[in-house]
Amino acid sequence: MADKLKPMRRVVTGVDAQGRSCVLYDSDAVNTKPDPTRPGGGMTEMWCFQNVPVNLSGSKDEGLPPFTHDPPTRGGYLRFVRSLRIPDGYDPAKDPTAIPLHEEHYDPVTGKGDKGGRQAGRSIVHKTRSIDYGFVASGHRTLVLDEQEIALSKGDFVIELGNYHAWSNPIDDSVMGYVMIGATYD
Repeated sequence: MADKLKPMRRVVTGVDAQGRSCVLYDSDAVNTKPDPTRPGGGMTEMWCFQNVPVNLSGSKDEGLPPFTHDPPTRGGYLRFVRSLRIPDGYDPAKDPTAIPLHEEHYDPVTGKGDKGGRQAGRSIVHKTRSIDYGFVASGHRTLVLDEQEIALSKGDFVIELGNYHAWSNPIDDSVMGYVMIGATYD
């Protein structure tokens, strides 16, 4: 993959003043968060909604809110994550950006939790207060759970219900899309 986060085209359609369908936006998605430790990896947010039901009138670009890791409590977003595979010969003990596994850190206000474990080619063990619909758009990715790892390929879907998990790329780079919708643990 290239050293920079590859741009992703975003075509947003709606209705014009005469009631006809039209293109509202056709450009690269600009709300991105490159991975500073792995050039070429990172996240691209396509669209965000703060509340449901979503107001379908108007032409406000909802792909431009400040980048946040978790979806709004009563809303959601569509995001793509470009992840790079574990480098050949990688040794996490020699990686100053690696984060070892640790006891759970959970914030009941945000619903976000983490247990560490981040390494090159592997995300931190985390959970969000959301229902996540994830799909592999390209490559291969491994879902890491407490007692199990599940290999995923292009076209596979995962539905996560606020559980701890991590993502790993042992054999290939990948692009995954996520629709994440705010939820509760009640």
